[in-house]
Amino acid sequence: MIPNGYLMFEDENFIESSVAKLNALRKSGQFCDVRLQVCGHEMLAHRAVLACCSPYLFEIFNSDSDPHGISHVKFDDLNPEAVEVLLNYAYTAQLKADKELVKDVYSAAKKLKMDRVKQLLPYFYLHSTSSLV
Repeated sequence: MIPNGYLMFEDENFIESSVAKLNALRKSGQFCDVRLQVCGHEMLAHRAVLACCSPYLFEIFNSDSDPHGISHVKFDDLNPEAVEVLLNYAYTAQLKADKELVKDVYSAAKKLKMDRVKQLLPYFYLHSTSSLV
C-alpha cells in the first residue's frame, strides 16, 4: 500500500526466515564471532544474538577489548547440554529440554541472566520433588 505517498510492506515471514537462517549459520560455524567454552566443549555463536538474550553476555561483550575479533567466554560451572538448550532458545525462541536437564538449564539461565527462561522453567519443573533454586 502507499498511504501518504510512502511505500509500505510488511513481510510477515521475514523474521522467522531470518532467525532460521541465523541458526543455520550458527550450526555451520559461519560468521560466528564468539566461542563459548563450557566444561571443555566448544560452541560457536554470534555475539549480537547472545547479547540480545543474555544481559550477562552483553556486559562481557560490551567490555571486550577487541570488539571486532572473536570473543572467548569460558564456563567451568555449567552443563554443556544446558547451554546448548539456551543457545537453541536464543536462535529459535523454542525452549526444549529433557526433564532431567531442566535444573541445569535453570542454573545456566540464572548465570546468564536470562530472566524470561528463569520465569518459564518452574512451570516445567512442577512434577519434580526438588526445587530449582
